[in-house]
Amino acid sequence: MEKLRYYFQWWQEYQLPSFVERKLPDEIFELRLIPALIGPRRSGKSTLFFQMIKKLKETVPARNILYINFEDDRLLPLTGDELSQLLNIYKQYQSIDPNFHFFLFLDEIQNVPRWEHSLRRIYETEPNVKIFITGSNSRMLSSDLATTLRGRTVSYKVLPLNFKEFLAFKNKNVPEPNRLKYSTHQHELLFLFEEYLNFGGFPEVVLAQNDHIREIVLKEYIHTIFFADIVQRYGVRQVQLLDSYIKILIRQMASLFSFGKMLSGLKSIGFKTSKNTLIEYFGYIENAFLGKGVPIYSYSVKDQLQYPRKFYLIDNGLFRTTAFLKSKDRGRLLENLVFTHLFRKHDNIFYWKSINGFEVDFILPELFDAPNAYSVIQVCYDFTDEQTRKRELRSLVRACNELKQKKALIITRDIWETFNLDGLEIKALPFIQWALEI
Repeated sequence: MEKLRYYFQWWQEYQLPSFVERKLPDEIFELRLIPALIGPRRSGKSTLFFQMIKKLKETVPARNILYINFEDDRLLPLTGDELSQLLNIYKQYQSIDPNFHFFLFLDEIQNVPRWEHSLRRIYETEPNVKIFITGSNSRMLSSDLATTLRGRTVSYKVLPLNFKEFLAFKNKNVPEPNRLKYSTHQHELLFLFEEYLNFGGFPEVVLAQNDHIREIVLKEYIHTIFFADIVQRYGVRQVQLLDSYIKILIRQMASLFSFGKMLSGLKSIGFKTSKNTLIEYFGYIENAFLGKGVPIYSYSVKDQLQYPRKFYLIDNGLFRTTAFLKSKDRGRLLENLVFTHLFRKHDNIFYWKSINGFEVDFILPELFDAPNAYSVIQVCYDFTDEQTRKRELRSLVRACNELKQKKALIITRDIWETFNLDGLEIKALPFIQWALEI
């Protein structure tokens, strides 16, 4: 294919861009399995590829490294033959050194028709080829990927910057978390935390020079996710319905919602749809890494499906794409920020609610038996009001007693405190310390 030859020529002459390094899994170059970096677009997956390529070029000949971006317009339209013929055409173009592995980096591979079958063939017939892939669809993290490639891949989430990475991008040294309470860095970190709270961690947004540019970039992101990752990918015809649905979900971030109430709300403003359609669209929204639904914690799967969910965005910055921020939004923004940090490490996240209305934001069942971890987590931006303190502590005590846990955590803006109630240890920590410790 002539378009591949032109692309190979471009790659041979391409100079890697400058970037701020992020932490890579230690084992990523040693795996025989195919590492799959999965996350929302513009979260830094391509840059991680360039970081890996730069490292490899220290010991591997450049001709043994090939990077292909399947969103590059020079390769369009993609037919599916590009991947199946890739190695044969490259070997005609370039002599590969047989003394080294050949490293193949395939960016946004979900755009290639029938990519799973071609990838499996390369994996099985080319043992000297080490393959790395990225994708912007959470379906690639699911059992569908494992089923199609029969356990030949290992997935890594690549989300927008966590707080520690955010500080690195701002050229700020990260202090020891356990010394932060009395550190002179505390006020500076709280100032940076407010920017992170409001604008999130997409790398391009973090590096932007001012708030106006940040807002422009974020609106372009959500526009691209909406059209490229949802409307076009799934052939959505009710575009206005989907647009209104997403805007309502975003404004309900960190709040309970149900498909039944959402259906009533959309019908009240003139949309004709069904509950099944809303459930289907919600799956598209999750697959596109726009946001994630969190179910109630219950031993009953039926309860998890029937009870309202809480909706969280994959990045705080997306919240401001639908409306101006209000002071009352800070609590929800902090809760969403905590969710994004938990979601990096945990797939099974729940909220808890009692029949009396007591509620806890996050339950992590996989940590129930971990002695040094917190499996019951509450979020409270302003923990200074006495009534608020009583309410949050009462909810945590109820949840811990029911779940048989001995300790819980409250994540705040700037409060350090420890409570011993009914034999339970409840610790309050600022986000800036908690996020540096996890």
